Amino acid sequence: MAEERVKRRLAAILCADVAEYSRLMGDDEEGTLAALKAHRRELIDPLLVQHQGRVVKTTGDGILIEFASVIDAVRCAVVIQQGMEDRNASVTHSQRILFRIGINLGDINIFGDGVNVAARLQGLSEPGGVCISDIVHQTVGDRIGDPFRDMGSQRVKNISRPIRIWQWTPGAQPEEKELDEVALQQRLRFVTAPDGVQIAWATVGDGMPVLKAPNWLNHLEYEWRSPVGGPFLAKLAHSCRLIRFDQRGNGLSDWEVKEISHDTMISDMAAVADAAG
Repeated sequence: MAEERVKRRLAAILCADVAEYSRLMGDDEEGTLAALKAHRRELIDPLLVQHQGRVVKTTGDGILIEFASVIDAVRCAVVIQQGMEDRNASVTHSQRILFRIGINLGDINIFGDGVNVAARLQGLSEPGGVCISDIVHQTVGDRIGDPFRDMGSQRVKNISRPIRIWQWTPGAQPEEKELDEVALQQRLRFVTAPDGVQIAWATVGDGMPVLKAPNWLNHLEYEWRSPVGGPFLAKLAHSCRLIRFDQRGNGLSDWEVKEISHDTMISDMAAVADAAG
């Protein structure tokens, strides 16, 4: 008998849920359900038709939608959130329904990585905002017109690789501060420590190699935007080959580790030094 094959197709995947849904239901279950139905009927469903979105699955306050076009998915998400901002204007703050939206490009298979990433992005979104993966941001480019803020690479639950995230929020302005050109040339890599922990490290610049020891609560990408550390790193990278890494338990390195000690920190540094040559 031939094996049953799961149909797979690439699509823009939108996941949305309601922030503080349990509290809203506890305060006023009947009113919350009525408001949700009204938002769906009067705002969301017409926009899905307009942007050719198809509802794949609904679960309580959650909804999974697919779009053939990434641009349609992002435009639809932004317009939904703008529409919700208008609809909430006359509603008491504690009773407002605020959606969190995540968008990824991938396999629409419900149990696949594409949907999983979209769901994690949804969880990271600010209420009333939209989080998109880097591949979605690259695909959309500047064709949306609404500014997305670079949230850097982040580790999310059940995804082995870090995911670069971009976020839109109502009224957001384009970032005024541009990253130093050298920061954009940073090359991110991973090395496995002797005890199996994945350590994120990066190299940027040319010349004599300089290995910077990490500090606690560091992040290889966020540090470039620090008003304290960013200018120092940029100046250093202009004059040498700068090698940095995130300590275990920090940034893009593994967070869930069995041991954080003086010995493991030295071992991690040695692993990065070896990997960097």
